[in-house]
Amino acid sequence: MSFTTIFVILLAAVFAIIAYFSEPSDAEKRTRERLADLSMNISQPYENDILRRTTYSRIAIVDRILRKNRLALTLESQIEQAKLSWTVGRFCFYSLVLMIVGGAVGNWWVPVGILGWVPGMLLGGLPLAWVVYKRSARLRKLNLMLPEGVDLMARALRAGYSLPSSLVMVADEMPDPLGPEFRRASDELSFGLSFREALGNLSRRIPITDLNFLVTAILVQKETGGNLIELFEKTAAVLRSRVQLERKVRVYTAQGRMTGAVLVSMPFILFVVLNLVRPGYTAPLFESQTGRTVVYGALCSMAIGVLVIRRIINGIKV
Repeated sequence: MSFTTIFVILLAAVFAIIAYFSEPSDAEKRTRERLADLSMNISQPYENDILRRTTYSRIAIVDRILRKNRLALTLESQIEQAKLSWTVGRFCFYSLVLMIVGGAVGNWWVPVGILGWVPGMLLGGLPLAWVVYKRSARLRKLNLMLPEGVDLMARALRAGYSLPSSLVMVADEMPDPLGPEFRRASDELSFGLSFREALGNLSRRIPITDLNFLVTAILVQKETGGNLIELFEKTAAVLRSRVQLERKVRVYTAQGRMTGAVLVSMPFILFVVLNLVRPGYTAPLFESQTGRTVVYGALCSMAIGVLVIRRIINGIKV
């Protein structure tokens, strides 16, 4: 490994470690915001202070650039749904550092053009994979808790509470992640948003089909009239049946998903192990034109296999 490669890897690793441990906690961020508000001149206008401000990066120039990027807006929404403390700028920094480290190692280990950057692209995608995983896990947990929350709203209405008060009861009684989301919806109602806008924001923050069904049913029933308690009870029963069906489907597709994960990861794991046990054993794959053709063909075949396995699993789900 050359001196330049070692220097790049160490530099990227040091910056990543410093950035990770220098990230302030949520309490520290709130304390800094309050101190900044107290230090402001009292004569300055405050008409925008009640608005929620999203920070894309702690660097002002980067923050302004990211605000104009649609991809950054989508990524910020994904990070918020995953409930991670990252900003979009920090996510990009992590991805860039991992890509540089992986690219440096790949060009030293597999010094053949674009193939040398494959480890960099794989490592650079780890932060995105973590966001997708955390988001999927949180939305799945929300989906499992939703029938119980709807039952709680039905019991609140039967006890004589109003519909906005039933949202507050769900926010107080249900744990994270369902309770805080309903708390935010009830706070938006308290700040003056209409009921339709508050529920619309709730469904946008939690993009799951069952919640969209519930919001649509509430809005239609609120405008047309009818027995809202009966609607909630029937909706809770339907949602609970859907959750049970989804769990059964996950059990039926577990073997296919495990098979796909093993088939995709096994070649890369074997490649790393063989090079660690016997360095240079896979060199002929990258030094000859025939070997490179085999590698490109194997990668294309793996991509096709992943698509076929996903189609099979999705077909079972349908």
